[in-house]
Order: sequence, then C-alpha cells, then structure tokens
Amino acid sequence: MNAVDGAPSSAPKGLAGDVREFAHNVLTLAELQAHLFVADVQECGQRIMIPGIVLICGVVLGMACFPLALVVLALFLVQLFEVTYAMGFLIAFAAGAVLSALLVAIGYLQVREHAILLQRSREELRRNLNWIKKVLKRSRTTRSDPNDQSWRTLE
Repeated sequence: MNAVDGAPSSAPKGLAGDVREFAHNVLTLAELQAHLFVADVQECGQRIMIPGIVLICGVVLGMACFPLALVVLALFLVQLFEVTYAMGFLIAFAAGAVLSALLVAIGYLQVREHAILLQRSREELRRNLNWIKKVLKRSRTTRSDPNDQSWRTLE
C-alpha cells in the first residue's frame, strides 16, 4: 500500500467518487423537489378555486348591487319610521357594510382553510435537508465497513 500522510493512494479516487455520488443525489433531490413544488402549486390552485370564486362574487355583488339596494333601504326607512334622510341613509349604510364584511370574511376564511400552501413541498424539503446534513456530518473515518450503506437512509 502506497500511503501519503497515512492515507492510501486510492483515497482521492474514492473521495471523488463519493463527492460525485453525493452531488448526483443532491441534484436528483433538487429536481424531485421542483416537481413536487409544481404539483403543490397546481393542487393549491384547484383547491382554492371554488372558495376564491365565492370571495370574488361576494365582493363584486357588494360593489354592484349595494348602492341601489342601500338607497332603496334608506328611502324605505325614512318613509316607514319618519326619520330624517340622513338617519335613513346612515342606517342603510351600516347594514350594507355589515353584510359586505360578512361575505368577505366567509370567503376569506374558506380560501385560507383550503390553501395550506405547499405543505408537502415544505415537509419534503425539510427531509431532504436533514439527509444532506447527515451525509455531510458523517465522517469517512467512522465508516470502517466499505459495504455500509446506512448513510443512505434518514434514520
């Protein structure tokens, strides 16, 4: 055995192979992570479509129908309760604001509930980073058995 500084001469080739294999594994994980990210974004878009439409419809309906409805309500209040026009329009405004806020809140809560954004991607990225840390932490000197493949797993 030809040794330099106590290391066998085959160490650079073995180290280069290990680095090459590690780099290949990291690139494969990055590619798979990107595919998972795309799938998560597509799934998220599908999951929030209906609640998003409800939210948008609530906002559009509030903007389109409320002015006329509030005017009619205000005039009705003035006639029914014999209050001033200002008081009738103020009451109508308050009722419209409460109803609009209620629609927006319901839509927002539904969107937020269905949009747990990229949960799978985050979990998989965490597992991949833990694996990379484990491989980098593992010292070549602690691996006495060349057939030991335990570093390939997360456990």
